[in-house]
Amino acid sequence: MTTPWFSVSRSALPLIAIGLLVALGIGCSSSSPPASSGEGETVASTEPGPVLHLLYRTTDDRLMLHNAGRDEARPLVDDAHTTGAQAVSPSGRYLALSYATADSSHLALLDLTARTLQQVHARAGTVTYSLAWHPDQDRLAFGYYRPAEQGTRGPGNIRIATPGASTQSIGCQAAREVLHWLPGGALATRTDDKLYVVAPDDCATQASLDARRMHLIRYAPDGQQMAYIHRELRYDRAAEDYVPDSSLVLSGAQGENAETLFRDRRHPRHARWSPEGTELALDVVVEDSGHRQVVVYNGSRPTFLVPPAETTTDQVQPRWSPSGTRLAFTLRRDAGLRAAVRVKGQTRQLAPVDGAVWGWLDERSVVVPGPDSVRIQSLNGQTRFSHPAPATLLYVWRAPFSEPA
Repeated sequence: MTTPWFSVSRSALPLIAIGLLVALGIGCSSSSPPASSGEGETVASTEPGPVLHLLYRTTDDRLMLHNAGRDEARPLVDDAHTTGAQAVSPSGRYLALSYATADSSHLALLDLTARTLQQVHARAGTVTYSLAWHPDQDRLAFGYYRPAEQGTRGPGNIRIATPGASTQSIGCQAAREVLHWLPGGALATRTDDKLYVVAPDDCATQASLDARRMHLIRYAPDGQQMAYIHRELRYDRAAEDYVPDSSLVLSGAQGENAETLFRDRRHPRHARWSPEGTELALDVVVEDSGHRQVVVYNGSRPTFLVPPAETTTDQVQPRWSPSGTRLAFTLRRDAGLRAAVRVKGQTRQLAPVDGAVWGWLDERSVVVPGPDSVRIQSLNGQTRFSHPAPATLLYVWRAPFSEPA
């Protein structure tokens, strides 16, 4: 299809900042002195710690759990050289996360209430994990494989893990990666060449399709649609050679009704579904300006989050708020990267960011991992909490003081 393009504000995304000055229930941690990052930002005064917990990896390769209310931190894993896939359960109680030590790969479940870590899988050497929670149960399907030559999927399996119980294989002979737990109970899985929809008890194939050119598959949370990058070589007459062609395609859960939304000249990147699965946000290249801009597709047509006439910098890495009515993103400027939100037709710049905005704590609080600290900022730029920057921020959540340390 021909890609539609519009230079208008997105009326379907009401970025309404209600009660910006209402207290968020979090203050600046006593572990971090007040600091200023400029551009109109007001940093809160030192108060008792907020009801927050942070999970992060340090520069000396430890997975740490920080209780901001008590200003206490304790190690969960002392040897975590890298971290990988992670996903939160439907109840919000469990965080599944993978990490690698010097000689092995691991998958664990962190109980976000009790703050305890349950090991569910480990293999010697390097293993790549993929995760998919059941739509309404705390049951985790996970795939694993050993990376092989040229990025292919080597030996592995698909298993089911339940908190507090042992894991079990579902008997897949071919599939090595799990993509999504579909609403009807089936699992979307894949090999290097095929996407399989299989039963979660015996891996019986219910549907399959050619997936050799499908990359970065992202299912909508409701499992009704998927977005992916379609890659193939096309002949460029000007260059007199074959060049990669990467298009963003939308389809049904089993690949039906495929529709090309953006072709290679737009360089689509960082696609993210809204929490309800009705809208897709991503960043693309605008040909007139050469800037990358965030667009949102609502099933009808893609529209700019910020009108091109108001854009002088790149906008990348969109992040949906929990309700799906707001987007945070990263501004890429000559002076460096900065977090931003769109509020009442204006782009509000927040603190400097290292890499990309992490996400949202709630509808009015954005988590910004910066070069010097992790900050939680309100939509008017006020810093409510800061903590010295770890190597990698993994997760941030609220928990009452009365729960276990």
